[in-house]
Amino acid sequence: MNKRITLIISTLIISLLLASCKKLERAKRSSLEGKKTEYLLNQMQKNAFNFDTFQAKADFQIKQKDQQNSFKANIRIKKDSLIWISITPLLGIEMARVLITEDSVKVINRLNREYFIGDYSYINKRFNVELEFGIIQSMLLGNAIEFEDDEKLQFATDKEFYYLGNLKKRKAKKADNKPSRIEKEDDELISLWMDPSNFRIAKILYSDLSADRFLLGEYSDYYEVNDQVLPQKLSFDFQSKQPATVKIEYSRVSLNELIKFSFNISSKYEQVYY
Repeated sequence: MNKRITLIISTLIISLLLASCKKLERAKRSSLEGKKTEYLLNQMQKNAFNFDTFQAKADFQIKQKDQQNSFKANIRIKKDSLIWISITPLLGIEMARVLITEDSVKVINRLNREYFIGDYSYINKRFNVELEFGIIQSMLLGNAIEFEDDEKLQFATDKEFYYLGNLKKRKAKKADNKPSRIEKEDDELISLWMDPSNFRIAKILYSDLSADRFLLGEYSDYYEVNDQVLPQKLSFDFQSKQPATVKIEYSRVSLNELIKFSFNISSKYEQVYY
């Protein structure tokens, strides 16, 4: 598959969204003192971005090594069912189309007149990380990735954020700058920093140690959409064998409208396998 298309798809799939936050007020910080982690988890779930259908236009900037590419995309989501992405260069001609369901991944590459149909084993093998539909959906919307039920979570506060993760805040803060120095006690580490004003994710550190992969990201410019808050700008720093920096800016967001998820493959296109 075209390397540029592969990079775009990988970015859309594994990137985790983050949001900039207002400074933490003392009254809000102290109001959580004595609370259990379950309270914070409940507040995150209560304030998660909710919808039946989601549609938005997005501007992407991807920088890898000395190369930087910009393109536009249309993103459509049917909650817990479908993620549809149409990718276009600046001239407006569709370059690729992606359809992700709970058990399949489909890609049309119009540049090379080819298509791919497979399951999540393609993603797991290609990117050496375990993913499922719910995680991908959460990443695109800035919702929290769920922790395992039996995980012992660490809770803390600081000058700006509430912190929750399966790694102590002191270690997570060091890993924020140099994630490769994380002690490999667990394969998967998730650290969340939350805006105390809305309990939405402000920053995330996701470490897949079995794949030697680390993702740092942040959101900015939260704004209101149908009485909910959504980050307008997303920034990701992905550290792996092929480091990349990705910036996404949403515009023209609409919710709960009747939308189509067309994915018609031309009989003239060649199927490719990976």
